[in-house]
Amino acid sequence: METGEGERLHSQQRKRFWSILAALAGVGLVAGFASGFAAGFFDAGGGVGSPIVLFVGAAGVALFVVAVVYGSWRFFVNADEVEVSDNLWASLIGFYFYAIAFPAWWCLSKIRVVGEPNDWVIYAATIVIATGAYAFRKWQSR
Repeated sequence: METGEGERLHSQQRKRFWSILAALAGVGLVAGFASGFAAGFFDAGGGVGSPIVLFVGAAGVALFVVAVVYGSWRFFVNADEVEVSDNLWASLIGFYFYAIAFPAWWCLSKIRVVGEPNDWVIYAATIVIATGAYAFRKWQSR
């Protein structure tokens, strides 16, 4: 039995969706390995102050930013309204977490209840919270 036009279009849209997500994950994977390698290189004292190394590093960061912005744009252009809505909810919840957690931690550090805010801990927690909100939203709609 042949698939109808709507099913075929839906299948193509889902294939584009997963292809874009895979490409974004690939960009993140390459950037993660490259930045880890570069951090080890710099921690070992290699290339510190070298103009070539600094240029390559800055070009790599610029390329990563452009790739993620382009990939994100392609993702949202190809996503349906439900996917966009789920992403917006997750992003908003992640933003609210960050907007509350960072100033709270900063204030507590000023009165010496806790140490200085750790940017990476807050970043990781924000990503986990937003991803959890996204997963909950998907689970809720099944």
